[in-house]
Amino acid sequence: MKETNYPLVDNLVKMIEGNDKVTVKSVTVQNKPIYIIYIKTIADVDHIREFIIKPLIDMKSKSKQSIVENLPLNDLAKIEQSDQIMKKIFNGFTLIIEDADIYAVNTSKFSLRSVQEPVTEVTLRGARDGFIESLEKNTSLLRMHLRTNDLTFQEFTIGQKAFTNVSVAYLKGAANPELLKEVVKRVGKIDTDYLPDGGIVEQLIEKNSNSLFPEVHETERPTKVSNALIEGRVAIFIDGSPSVLIAPATLNSLFHSTDDYNFKWIPASFIRLLRYFAAFVSVMLPAMYIALISYHQGLIPTDLAFSIAKTREGVPIPSFMEAILMEITIEVLREAGVRLPKPIGPAVSIVGAIVLGEAAVTAGIVSPLMVIVVAFAAICSFTVADYGLSLALRTIRFFMLLSAAFLGIFGLLLALFIVSIHLIRLKSFSIPYLEPFAPYFHKRWKDSLIRYKFSKRGGQSE
Repeated sequence: MKETNYPLVDNLVKMIEGNDKVTVKSVTVQNKPIYIIYIKTIADVDHIREFIIKPLIDMKSKSKQSIVENLPLNDLAKIEQSDQIMKKIFNGFTLIIEDADIYAVNTSKFSLRSVQEPVTEVTLRGARDGFIESLEKNTSLLRMHLRTNDLTFQEFTIGQKAFTNVSVAYLKGAANPELLKEVVKRVGKIDTDYLPDGGIVEQLIEKNSNSLFPEVHETERPTKVSNALIEGRVAIFIDGSPSVLIAPATLNSLFHSTDDYNFKWIPASFIRLLRYFAAFVSVMLPAMYIALISYHQGLIPTDLAFSIAKTREGVPIPSFMEAILMEITIEVLREAGVRLPKPIGPAVSIVGAIVLGEAAVTAGIVSPLMVIVVAFAAICSFTVADYGLSLALRTIRFFMLLSAAFLGIFGLLLALFIVSIHLIRLKSFSIPYLEPFAPYFHKRWKDSLIRYKFSKRGGQSE
């Protein structure tokens, strides 16, 4: 790119990598050069021509006021800090230079998909819009659902080599000041070259990095974020990611679903309790089965014990190895179903499970009852609403299996105590992970295991 003999402009162009994509235009107004700088691949060129270049060419006024400030631009802002220049231009802004003053106007034109229903969070009743990969669009979606003056955003720019905009959202008067201070502190301390997605932010702001359980709740639904902010929690938006992080997360909140509030309280409470029960079964059932048939046959009813013995006739491997083999098979099929293209993924995982299970039983490698136990535990794990929590429970299932295989019921209880102690000690942004159950706050049990009914004034009944 040719030099303009204007040091400020030349220095700005040299600062930007890939100078072939940087466009510099000059318009002379009142014998004064006005320079316009933008990156043509991410800026709306037609908008720049219509509302910046053309008005400058047509401008004839000789007012002593700044020429640029006479332009018909609502979001024109003067840049006071030099470190904002690079951030603005790489966000699609156009720089307008007059003498030693630099102005920025938003002319971004990024390729974005339209607002659609999230694939990973199916809703039966209620709003079906979901966040996309634009921070501006996502915040506007949230404002559409949460129309209040108290909604506040605190902006951050993170990244040493590539800039990523991050926004912390909260409601004034609802959010705990200490919680907000902690979230802002952790987000502000993020030091990385590049921030591609919200999952990276989640790992960088959590304190218990060795814990299996998620410390924040990830969602793509504006309604879920709105409910969380009303409850006093804080949301973290990441530009380029359709997932929004909600802090803090507790074990109780991770079991809740938006659909719980869209149906009558009795069936909604039943489904919520069923979700807790299914999660417990998915973790404990295979390990309990191994402990009983390997160490504590006396606890099994006689008729059932004979039936189990008949199904295991001819099986050449121990029950523990049998369970591990089936669990690994289920996890491989589940992962294959997720990674394969959507039209064939579910079909392959379902057909694969049926064919492999039937073939394994026919070949005498595993017993039919083991297939039933492992399959039912896998189905129960699908009831967990949060995928991060589901991954944690699936991992703990193998720990339970190992404990039951070595020490039977005693090993299973020991493993359960270890996990319980970990959960009791675990905190998410200084909030106990098992709150309101441990520490025990009976007044906060409202809307935990049971979804209380709404009162006539719109809130939940006491």
